[in-house]
Amino acid sequence: MVVARLFSGQPWLADPETCSAVNRKLIEMGLLKQVHDDPIIAWRITPLGRELDVELFHVFLGVWHYCEVPLILEEYGLLSESEFYTICASDVDAETLLSGYVKRAYFDYRKAAKLCSGRNRWSTAIPTLTTNHTTN
Repeated sequence: MVVARLFSGQPWLADPETCSAVNRKLIEMGLLKQVHDDPIIAWRITPLGRELDVELFHVFLGVWHYCEVPLILEEYGLLSESEFYTICASDVDAETLLSGYVKRAYFDYRKAAKLCSGRNRWSTAIPTLTTNHTTN
């Protein structure tokens, strides 16, 4: 799913229908929990979702509002403080400005996940959440 959103040539930022569909799927998978009747806004990340970095995958899928993206990337160490301030001061539209940073963050995250040792959660969780095919 992430690869299709980031590298298909289509807009990266998701429309409301796509956001709702992604959240419904994540609720079905037990990664989000619906808190109220509004599935676009009223949900929270479950402990399993936190373990699998669902908040970050929301960024990769273009589901978060663009204003939140730099904050989340910086929180995960995928954006430097100077890049954060550069983004905040920019007049460039969000899609153009952020998509390159998000793509780089995705590759950095994948590289770190592959290097992660100890717990073997990455080898099973990330391919399932990021691709629709078996190659990594």
